[in-house]
Amino acid sequence: MASTERGPGGLRAVERTVAVLNALAESPGGASLTDVVRVTGIPTTTLHRMLRILRGTALVRETHDGRYALAAGTMVLARAFLDGLDLRQEAREVMRDVVDRTGETCHLGVLAAAHVVYIEKIDSPHPVRMHSRVGGSNPALTTAIGRAILAYSPEHILTEAIRASATLGGQPVPEPGLQALLAAVRQDGYASDLQDNEPGICCVGAPVFDHDGRVIAGLSVSMPATRYDPEEHVKHGARIRAAADELSHRLGWTGDPPAGRPQRTVER
Repeated sequence: MASTERGPGGLRAVERTVAVLNALAESPGGASLTDVVRVTGIPTTTLHRMLRILRGTALVRETHDGRYALAAGTMVLARAFLDGLDLRQEAREVMRDVVDRTGETCHLGVLAAAHVVYIEKIDSPHPVRMHSRVGGSNPALTTAIGRAILAYSPEHILTEAIRASATLGGQPVPEPGLQALLAAVRQDGYASDLQDNEPGICCVGAPVFDHDGRVIAGLSVSMPATRYDPEEHVKHGARIRAAADELSHRLGWTGDPPAGRPQRTVER
């Protein structure tokens, strides 16, 4: 496994190393040598030598009961990965795919108190489309992105959004009705705004999670009401949910449910 190895043998050593690290990642509490042999298919003598070298790199440690587990060195690598992520950059490819599949505008937004602020947008190719801009905002309680984010936010965030919305114009959803609406979002995995926020505009949105399972943003597909087809609503919901999940996975999300919220079914 030395770095000087070249050719197929060296590549095989790298593949085996990755297999070992992946096997240990599946057993956070540690795995025995026999367990790792069974999962990876690497001969015992070879595996023992690999684990000894990996222990020297701080990627693998030996537990008090003689099992093997990932070590602190893997946290350094994970942090470097997370620090290198850019939400907007990671989102663009996913958003372009949404526009290609639906022919409609895709937004990326984040929550700011009672508002959703749009931080990225890819326009529909249609000449008639909704007018919005990066940096613009809309009330969170009446938008698909806002509802998608709030459905998975801690209670104090939702309470603050409701309180702050009282200072805005319009008629926000009464709290009992809002709770039922957000429960439906968690059940379906996506939120809807069928001209609730702006006459003539229909949107479907889904939440985006980070590596800790915290909701940090939302994606939406938006279209003029004249092009909205109720029979396509569920299909739009499935598409934007799959896109949001794809972006979440790019940000390190493993698919675990956020703390205190029911898990949603991921369809791909």
